[in-house]
Amino acid sequence: MSFLEPLFLVGLIAAGLPLLIHLFNRRKAVKREFPALKFLIESNKRTARSTKIRQWALMALRVLVILLLALALAKPFILSSEGVSASDRLPTAVAIIVDTSASMNHGDWFERARDSAEKELRGLRPWDEVTIVTTTSDELPERLTDKHKKIRDRITSLDATHSEGDLWRALRQASDVLETSQLPNRKIVLFTDMSLSELDRANTETGSVNHPVELVEIRPKGEERPQNLSVARVQYEQEGGDANLWKIDATVKNWSDKPADNIKLQLFIGDEPLSVGQIDAIEANQEQTFTFTHRQTDSGAWAARVELQDADDYALDNAHHFVFKTRARLNALLVNGEASSVAYNDEMFFLTRALNPKRDTERGIIPTLISPEGLSTQNLSDYDAVILSNVARVPSGVAAQLEQYVRQGGGLMISAGDQIDVDSYNQVLANLLPKPLRGLKRLAKRDDPDAPVKITRLGATNHQHPIFRAFNMPGGATLQSAQIYSYMLLEPSAPEASTTLLSYKDSAPALLERTVGDGRVLLWTTSLDFEWTDFPIRSSYLPMMQRATQYLARRATSSGKDNHAIGEPVPLSVEGMVRERVIVARGGQESERFAIEPIDGTATLTPSNAGAYFVWADDSETGRKLEDLSFAMNVAPSESNLEVATGENFQAWLSARTQRGDETQRSSDRVGVNERQKRVNVWPILLFIVTLLLLGETVLGTRRSVLVKLGNKVTGKQPTSELENA
Repeated sequence: MSFLEPLFLVGLIAAGLPLLIHLFNRRKAVKREFPALKFLIESNKRTARSTKIRQWALMALRVLVILLLALALAKPFILSSEGVSASDRLPTAVAIIVDTSASMNHGDWFERARDSAEKELRGLRPWDEVTIVTTTSDELPERLTDKHKKIRDRITSLDATHSEGDLWRALRQASDVLETSQLPNRKIVLFTDMSLSELDRANTETGSVNHPVELVEIRPKGEERPQNLSVARVQYEQEGGDANLWKIDATVKNWSDKPADNIKLQLFIGDEPLSVGQIDAIEANQEQTFTFTHRQTDSGAWAARVELQDADDYALDNAHHFVFKTRARLNALLVNGEASSVAYNDEMFFLTRALNPKRDTERGIIPTLISPEGLSTQNLSDYDAVILSNVARVPSGVAAQLEQYVRQGGGLMISAGDQIDVDSYNQVLANLLPKPLRGLKRLAKRDDPDAPVKITRLGATNHQHPIFRAFNMPGGATLQSAQIYSYMLLEPSAPEASTTLLSYKDSAPALLERTVGDGRVLLWTTSLDFEWTDFPIRSSYLPMMQRATQYLARRATSSGKDNHAIGEPVPLSVEGMVRERVIVARGGQESERFAIEPIDGTATLTPSNAGAYFVWADDSETGRKLEDLSFAMNVAPSESNLEVATGENFQAWLSARTQRGDETQRSSDRVGVNERQKRVNVWPILLFIVTLLLLGETVLGTRRSVLVKLGNKVTGKQPTSELENA
């Protein structure tokens, strides 16, 4: 309870006055024996007992009257969710925001939000105006209206989506609509689960929310943070040197503040359930990865998912969908910078045999060998990876083609050698090189008797990287046995998204990676032939070259670009692939279908359901299936975080986000954030009670005969005894 005039609380001291008066007026009786009055004494004792009770009651009433009067003058009030403030009696424009994000699918949260919104609507007066806004709709909200039935029907038809909500956009839209109202009172009422992830979400939109926001949290009061597990992500890659064996890593996250144990999950390819796995325990707010091993002999693209077996109250994130893509062949373009008539002196002699040891033309990595002059005539989109080995110079026009190829998802490897023009590379390939080249460092000649003490070797690798996971097995140490006689020095500066994957024993970089657009570039600072190193004759050369080529081509690993959050637009680059339209189907031809006409070579759609989606050119029955464009949709990871935010969190977030022009202002200067509480004045009730108590004190202090006589006059009854006439 709070007070508008707390100074009047000093009057509570006056409550002691009746007690003091009572104590001062007490007189000590003098006892004197008088036999004639013994009979009357016994009668007076009974009368005195009732009189004493009456006097104490009168004193209690008088004390209580003074106490309540002092409290009433201090004007106490309380905050209540059911109270009605003075401003609420004015005509009001109300913007109701209903959170329809994916997290609202938990248990009965959305049903509670919908019921609460309908209750709010029923509480409006006929002259109040109202509109409805949701957190997942891109459409502008409807105008304010006093036709409440229309809004009620809209609320009834609402349902929680599988998309990520945008609370900031919804608040701004609601505020903008309220600006159009002429009513004296305007407010926003927000019905949400108040998940903390809503406030952590990045949003670059600026604007202002200029009206008070009432928060109606629909979670039950005192409810603990829900227990929730999700399959956060799935990645796959080829296992070792077996082209048909795949590792599928499923990462499960515990979003709760308590540990979880005995988590069972299952792999599905198509609708066929395959392997079952179990994670023993996951600590609170941590994640664990389980690895499935799957053999796939056919090439193609399949709808796949990993699913938790023990569903919780939030089922949307219990499965993670992905497209499992395999191909029988991988096309690699090898550009030979130093051809030789002597086979083992040729720059590509060892590499071509490492990539395709069986000389297979149908399966595995299929190398195409060309000279540097022939690179300008190649259609790079026909190849999964391009390898430049000791190529002296790259014309600027070809460099532009290579950059475009990599940005669109292609893979490029550059290996060093004595033919390379360092200045030309740094100028023409600056947008592709992981680091600028400096020059050759020659440690020793091959025939130098002191070579064993002058050379360096390859150092330790990151066994978690897809290229080097195979070297975490027995025999993987042969990578460090390779002798390095010369290598290319690099400048220390490095562009963003550049990483050193492997170094020499002397700490100089050996293999570097750079991400450019959707593609990758690898720089190998020594030669791929036998000139600067004996690595080509080591047993680790074949698996490393194969793994590196597969990694560049994204065949050995899943691509992060084909997995999207529900509600996110998915652009499909189909230039030159279709005549009129693109057909997209969820799960296959018999499922949910979309027909899209490309604009400037790009078809864009925004699916609203989780699953794997496949793409066809023009017709799903007779058209060509574009397997490389297939993709998967899943619930946004942020929607799995069900930790609740407080009203203080919301106030701070709104204050930080609200802007007007270029000047940031605290929202508390303009808007109030009220967690569905209104000020209810208590002092009028106290004054009414004081009036009743004064009336009771008057009745209690009046003689009984006077009350009887007054009662007879009111009822018209004649007195029946002398006592009543007295």
